[in-house]
Amino acid sequence: MDNDYQNLGNSLQESARFDEAVAAYKKALELNPNFSWSYHSLGDVLLKLEKWEEAVAAYKKAVELNPDFSWSYHNLGDALLKLRRWEEAAAAYRCEIALNSDFAWSFCNLGDALTKVKQWDEAIATYLKAIEIDGDLLPGIYEKLGYALGQTESDLKLVLEQSQLQITPENWDFYLQLGKNLAKYDRPKSAIIFYNLLLTNMPDCPEVSGKLEELLQQQEKCVSEALEEDRALASSRATVAQKPDDCWSYYNLGAVLSHQKYWEEAAAAFFQAIQINPDIPWWFYYNLWEVLVKENKLDEVENLYRAVVDAKPEAFWPYLNLGEALTRQGKIAEAIDFYRTVSFKQSFASIISNRTGKMPVLQADTGKMPILPNWNLKPVQFPNFIIIGSQRCGTTSLYTYLAQHPQILTPIKKEMDFFSWHFDRGIDWYLAHFPPMPPGEQFLTGEASPSYFDYREAPERLYRLFPEAKLIVLLRNPVDRAISQFYRLTGLNWEARSLDRVISDEIERLSQNPEYIIGEEPGTYLARGRYIEFIKNWRTFFPQEQLLILKSEDFYAGAATTLKQVLEFLDLPEYQLSEYPNANPGSYQRVNESVHDRLSDYFRPYNQELEEYLGRRFDWK
Repeated sequence: MDNDYQNLGNSLQESARFDEAVAAYKKALELNPNFSWSYHSLGDVLLKLEKWEEAVAAYKKAVELNPDFSWSYHNLGDALLKLRRWEEAAAAYRCEIALNSDFAWSFCNLGDALTKVKQWDEAIATYLKAIEIDGDLLPGIYEKLGYALGQTESDLKLVLEQSQLQITPENWDFYLQLGKNLAKYDRPKSAIIFYNLLLTNMPDCPEVSGKLEELLQQQEKCVSEALEEDRALASSRATVAQKPDDCWSYYNLGAVLSHQKYWEEAAAAFFQAIQINPDIPWWFYYNLWEVLVKENKLDEVENLYRAVVDAKPEAFWPYLNLGEALTRQGKIAEAIDFYRTVSFKQSFASIISNRTGKMPVLQADTGKMPILPNWNLKPVQFPNFIIIGSQRCGTTSLYTYLAQHPQILTPIKKEMDFFSWHFDRGIDWYLAHFPPMPPGEQFLTGEASPSYFDYREAPERLYRLFPEAKLIVLLRNPVDRAISQFYRLTGLNWEARSLDRVISDEIERLSQNPEYIIGEEPGTYLARGRYIEFIKNWRTFFPQEQLLILKSEDFYAGAATTLKQVLEFLDLPEYQLSEYPNANPGSYQRVNESVHDRLSDYFRPYNQELEEYLGRRFDWK
C-alpha cells in the first residue's frame, strides 16, 4: 500500500502537481516511516516548491535511514545553500563527494559554499577539481575560480600540490586550457598566475610565452582604466557626501560600484536611491534591478513599494515599480493586478482629457482621483500598432507625438520588451499594460519597444499572436546610431568602456561569433546597425503593406510631415501639434574622424545591401 502512494507521488511529481505529490509521499511515510526513498522524493518536491526548511528536514531523514545514497547529500546541500547555511551545505557536499567523487556539480557547489565562508584555498582546489571533471558543464565556473584566486594570499603551487593537482607533462594541457579560459572569461590576473606556473615547468614553450605577453600588455592598459574607475568611484562618493538627500547621487554611486563588481555595496546604494524617491520610474533602470536581484533585495523593495502605494493610492510610478519588483520575483499574477490598476487610472485620465481638454485633478480633501464613472471599459485584446525600432533612431519622439493624438490611448510603459526579452512572462502580463477602452469609440493603442527590431525570435512571436498589427520602423545612419547609443549608455552609467574599446571589442566578438547575440545589456553597438539582416527577418512574416520603414534623418528634418505619413498608415485623421520637441535628445562632442571612418567602412556593405533590397536610397555617409 505504501508503494502505491510512493508511485502516485512519483507520477504527480512528473506531472508538476507538486502539492499533491507532497501529500502522497507523506501518506507513504505514514504507512512506512523507515523508507528512505520516500523522504528523498519528498525532499525533491519540496525543493521544487522552494520550501527549503522542510526539504532539509526530509533529506536529513533520508540520509539518516540510508547514509550510502549520495544524491540525498547533494540535494541536502542544495537546500542548505538556499538557506545560506554555508558550513552545513559544505559538510553535506563533502559527504556526497566521499560517496561519488566524479560529479562536477558537487565540487562546484562545495566551492560556492566554501567561498561564502572565505575558505579560499579549499574553494580553489574544489573548483579546479570541478573543471577537471567537466568544466564545460558548469556555467560561471571560471569566474568563480578567478574570484577565489584573487582572494587568497597562499602560494598557488602549494595549493595545487595539496589538492593533488600537480602540474605534470600529463596534465600540462589542462592547465594551459585553464589559463586560456580564465583569460576568455575576463580573469586575466588568474590566467597570468597559471601561465607563470606553466613556464616554471616548461620555460621554453612559445605558446605560453606569447599568451603571457599578450595578457601582460592588456594588464598595463587595465591599470590605467582601473585608475580612471577609482577616480569615478571617489567622485561618486564625494557627490553622495555633498548631496545625501539626492536619489541620483546614490543611483550613480550604485552604477559605478556595479561596474566594479562591488555588488553588495551597489545594491545598498540603489536601494537608498529608491527609498529617497520611490515616485520615479525606477522600473526603467535595468542595471538597478539586475543588482537588486543578484543581492536578493527584491523582498525589501517589494515591502517598500507596498507601503508607498498603501500610503499614496493615487500614485502612478510606485505601482509600476511594485509591478516590476513582483515580476522579477516571478509573482506574475500579483504584478498584473497592479499593472491593471494603474492602466485603468491612466485610461480614465486620458479619456477625460480628450473629452474636456483638461486633465482630471485630484480631490483636494483626499488627494485621490475622483470617483470613476461606469463606462464599462473593456480590456485591450491586441495592440493596433507597434514601433519596433530601432534604438536611438527617434522612436521615443515619434511615440510621444502619436500619444497626443485624440484617438490614441497609450499603455503605461512605452517599452514592454515583451516579444524580445520578456516573452516568458505571458500574454496576460503584456496586455495588462494596455489601457482598457470605452466601447463604441474609435481609439487605437500601441507600444514602442526598439528591442524588437533586432531580436531574432520577435517577428515570429508577434506574427503568431497579432498577425494584423501594423509595424513602424525608424532607421538612422548606423554610424550615428552607434555613437548615440554609446553616449546614451555612458550617461546612464550602463557603459564604462571607451568608444574605441567598445568598437574593438565588438568587432572581435562578431568575428569570432557570426551568430551574434543581442541582449538586454551594453555591447551591441555594431550588430544593431546591420539593418538588412533584421528587415529580411521581419519581411519573412509581415507583408510590405504592414511594415512602414522611415528614415530617421527625414523625421528629424520634418517631424510634421513624417507624423502625417504615420497617421495615414494607421488610418487616422491628420493631427497637427503646436511643436515637435526631441523627446530623447543626446548631447555629445563630435567623435574623432578616424573613429567615424572606421564605423563607416564597417557598415558600408550592409547599407548597400539594404538599399538594393528595399529599392530606395538612404545616402548614409
